[in-house]
Amino acid sequence: MKAIDRFIKYVKINTKSDDKSEAIPSTAIQLDLMKVLLEELKELGIDNAFIDEYGNLYAHIDGEGETIGLNAHVDTATNISGENVKPQIILSYNGQDIKLNDEYTLSSKQFPTLLKHIGKDLVTTSGDTLLGADDKAGIAIIMGAVDYLISHPEIKHHPIAISFTCDEEIGRGARYFSLEKMNASYAYTIDGGDISYINYENFNAKGVKLTFEGIAIHPGSGKDKLINAVLLLNEFLNELPKNDNPYHSEGYEGFWHIDDVNGNSQYLEAEMILRDFDIDRLNKRVEIINLSIEKLNSKYPGSKSKAIIYDSYSNMKEYVDKKPIVIEKAKEAMIKNGLEPKSAPIRGGTDGATFSKMGLVTPNLGTGGYNCHGRYEYLVIQDFEKMIDVVIDILKI
Repeated sequence: MKAIDRFIKYVKINTKSDDKSEAIPSTAIQLDLMKVLLEELKELGIDNAFIDEYGNLYAHIDGEGETIGLNAHVDTATNISGENVKPQIILSYNGQDIKLNDEYTLSSKQFPTLLKHIGKDLVTTSGDTLLGADDKAGIAIIMGAVDYLISHPEIKHHPIAISFTCDEEIGRGARYFSLEKMNASYAYTIDGGDISYINYENFNAKGVKLTFEGIAIHPGSGKDKLINAVLLLNEFLNELPKNDNPYHSEGYEGFWHIDDVNGNSQYLEAEMILRDFDIDRLNKRVEIINLSIEKLNSKYPGSKSKAIIYDSYSNMKEYVDKKPIVIEKAKEAMIKNGLEPKSAPIRGGTDGATFSKMGLVTPNLGTGGYNCHGRYEYLVIQDFEKMIDVVIDILKI
């Protein structure tokens, strides 16, 4: 099967995760793709492939030297539907607007990165769903590299450990990951965008569960009595640095971000994320939040404002720096394939960050996918195919 055909097959399988679900994995539909991958691996002769009790798939291929791991996740983002995906192939992109459907257009004016791909072939959405290149392109790249090496037994390569994980998009991808089942010396997540980049710096991340409980009184007689939970949230947000949010931040700048709000004037719950590359700056954000909550509770006796703050993931850089061969090997393979290796901070998270903290150093490589998590997502076919060659060269002796 051609690699791009494999990718298109995968994106047509709905694997959307669900952050409201307590199931493991959060949605059973993720197992639909896992079962397809398991069958494909067995057809390639990898009889040790298995899906564990948490829905994660592991497989191993013999080779020489230290074992190199490859990882990608099966789930797609929660922001937009991943059901009934209808990929469209645009041959020799000419730089003009791409009409996705009657309502939505993929435009280089809105997304200037498109102009870097003039003359190349693209896979886009139909405008109604996301595409799923994040991270089914990574899965297809891994499967393409494995297929090639198995089909060419004369090529010497390292032992290969494969893991396909669930629920990465909702921050649970590494929760049930097993170093023992993976059994690799180091690894790569294939889950980025631009294929020239090796990403080994990412945000330190925390999550915040906020609750605001007001006092319900008939508004007609609410003078000095009624405390509105919505206004408590509003006042809390006004205590935070106003330009310290995603709209105003880039590069190494961190942010706070309200992700979800639910409730009414009497009781309200909100979800917030905190991100920063520097752990001290992240801790400063935590301090500001705690002080703001204390201030509200002091100002409005009888009301109850609360913030529960928890860790999400850490910056992987300190772990990667201790094992430079991981970056050196990726750079060598990229240069061999005509790429100029670059690095940039990931303004987000990756399972590889948690794997690295657990003891398996795992930087991130690109897939050729862009505009992930939405209807404007697209994949550059030539870049996607080149990444298969890069992964093959990483695995070679």
